[in-house]
Amino acid sequence: MSTIGEHLLTKFPGRNDQIEQLLSLLGEPEDPAPPCVFVYGPSATGKTAVIRDLFSEYDTSGDHYAYINSVECFTPRLLFERTLNAWAGHVPSADNRFSNYARCDNLVDFVNSVRDLLVTSGKQHEAHYMVIDQAERLRDRGPMLLTSLLRLSELTGGANISVILISNVVWDKFRPRHGGAADPLSIFFPYYTKQQILLVLAKDCPLDEPQGFFLTFVDAVYEVFHRNCVDLNELRHLVAMLYP
Repeated sequence: MSTIGEHLLTKFPGRNDQIEQLLSLLGEPEDPAPPCVFVYGPSATGKTAVIRDLFSEYDTSGDHYAYINSVECFTPRLLFERTLNAWAGHVPSADNRFSNYARCDNLVDFVNSVRDLLVTSGKQHEAHYMVIDQAERLRDRGPMLLTSLLRLSELTGGANISVILISNVVWDKFRPRHGGAADPLSIFFPYYTKQQILLVLAKDCPLDEPQGFFLTFVDAVYEVFHRNCVDLNELRHLVAMLYP
């Protein structure tokens, strides 16, 4: 287990299997990356937090990983330009008149810009990751966008690119109806068990309180509310409100 893996396992109790799967897929920076990985599961199960923490340590330079939230990037153009900015290490600012690395009005512009950025500069063998959170919203942005993203490595002339989709929706409800691309590798984040919830909430114990007493209180709250509340964030909120 790498140093990154050990840190993540300590920070995210109950997500050992998922972290090990992700690390095994990433490998070394120049290892071939899977074309697409589909990370799914109910809300508040650690999907986004694990992946963002993983890449913040895996890609310390910050120019091989682009995180895209589909709520913020609500058009394909925003998605394309945010990705290129991240991969190029470009930050819009007053000095550059808040311009983007390249203007991408459509998929063809994006593919050409990625090819120029990676292939012509000799970076095509270095793994680059495009992480799209709340990816189910891509279904409403044209029939070809999702299929094209699944085949992005192929479309860019064999660049070492992996698209990671994060969603609360299962792949069967996500799959493009017209086909056109292979199914991605899937990693499932299930609900936390009671023991895992106690391990996670133990990190919220106030410094001036004995952890044993705090966990006894958390256990009591869980037993009262867990039948109607399985969301970790909601349980955490209840504990914060009710703890004396």
